[in-house]
Amino acid sequence: MKKLALFLVSILILTPTANAFALKEKVWDIFDLEHIYYYDPDGEKCTPSSGSVVSGENTLYNGETIFTADDQNRLAENRPIYERAANNYGIPWQVIAVMHFRETRLRRFNPANGQGIYQLYSYTGGGSNENAFLPAGEVSEAEFERQTELAAKLTKEKYGAGLNLNTDDGVKTLFFRYNGVANAYIAQARSLGFSEAEANRGEGSPYVMNLADEKRDARNNPNWKQIKTDNGPMTTANLQPGSFVVYSALGGSSGYSSCSNNGSGNGNLNQTAINLAWPEYGHGLTARDTYKTALSDVGLSTYGDPYARIGASCDAFVATVFRYSGVDPNFTCCGIRGHGATWNYVTNSGKFEEVPNRAGSLKPGDIRLSEGHIEMYIEVNGVGKIASASYGERTGEIGTFYDNSATFKAYRWKGN
Repeated sequence: MKKLALFLVSILILTPTANAFALKEKVWDIFDLEHIYYYDPDGEKCTPSSGSVVSGENTLYNGETIFTADDQNRLAENRPIYERAANNYGIPWQVIAVMHFRETRLRRFNPANGQGIYQLYSYTGGGSNENAFLPAGEVSEAEFERQTELAAKLTKEKYGAGLNLNTDDGVKTLFFRYNGVANAYIAQARSLGFSEAEANRGEGSPYVMNLADEKRDARNNPNWKQIKTDNGPMTTANLQPGSFVVYSALGGSSGYSSCSNNGSGNGNLNQTAINLAWPEYGHGLTARDTYKTALSDVGLSTYGDPYARIGASCDAFVATVFRYSGVDPNFTCCGIRGHGATWNYVTNSGKFEEVPNRAGSLKPGDIRLSEGHIEMYIEVNGVGKIASASYGERTGEIGTFYDNSATFKAYRWKGN
C-alpha cells in the first residue's frame, strides 16, 4: 500500500501520473478487501524460524489468530516465489510475503485500481507504457513472479535503501516508507509516548503496528487512528494486523513485546544465515554483498587473518551469523583447530548445550563442530541444509545436509 510521493521521505521521490489518482474519493471504497485499504496516501512473541511457513507466534497480543488455514496454504504455495525474488536482492522473504498479505490477502490477483498485486502504482505497468494500469482479475504464475520480482527490487532499491533489514528497526522503517511516511502518524506515535526515533520508524502507523498491543488496538483505544482516503481525516483504525506484527508471525522478528530489538539483528539465526550465504556452492572467495556488509558491521572485516576478513573461514561465518542476527553479539572469533578461541567458546562458555547430531533432532541455528571445522544447520523451505564457509576456499554458502555424526558434535544456543 504505497503512498503518494509528497508523503514519502526524500529518497523515495516518485511522481505518479495524474491518471493514477483521477478517480474520485468514493470510488476508492471498492478497493477495501478484507479491510485493507489499497489507497492510504498519508500514509510478542516470536521464535526463530523453523522453516515452517508461520514460524513465529500466529497470534496477536490478545490471543487472536493472525493467519487462517487458507492464509497458511497460500503462503506455502507462494513462498518459493517470494524466496527466489528475495534471494536475488538479499532481503528477507517475509517482507515480500507481508506486502502481499496486506495488499491482496496473498491472492494472485490484480485489484480493479490497476496497480497490481503489491499496489506499486506505475511500476507494475508492462510493455512500453510503464504507467499502464494492469487489468483486474487473476494472474498467471509468470505474471505473479514478475510482479514479485519487481516488489523485491523496489524493496531493495527504494523502500529499503540505506536500511539494515536484519534489524527490527530497519524493517519497520521499510514498511513505513512503503505505506507512506506521514506527519500524522509520527504525531500519533509521540502521543503514545514513543521517542522521536521510534515515531520516525512507524510506531504510530497502523499499517506498520496495528494490533501490536492494547494501546494500538482501536477497540481499546478510540484515539488510535488511521487515514483511509486520499487527503482524508484520521478515523478509527481498522482491525487488520500491522505489517510488522505479520512479519513477526512469519518468523522475521527478534521477538515482539514492545518491538524493541535485543541486539544488532533480527534474532533469527536461520534467516540470517540464509541472507548472508550464497544459496549454492561455486562462488569461491567472492562473498555475497550481504555477507560483506555483515562482516564490516560486526567488525570482522578488520580481523588480522586475511581469510576471516573476507569471510572465507568457517569460524568467521558462524560468528558473523550469531553477531549480526543479534543472538550473541559477543560470539568469539576466531580459532577452531587446536581447541582455538571459537571452539572453546562453543564448548566451554556455558551458552550452548550439546544435542544429538542427526537429522530429525537438529533445529535451525544449531552448530556442528569438529576439531577442524564449524558449520550451521539451517532449513530452507523446510528442508535441512548446511551453511558454512571453508578456510581459504570459499565464503558462506549453503549445501546439502550430510551425516557427519561420527566426527562432529552438535550444539544449540541456550543463552547467557
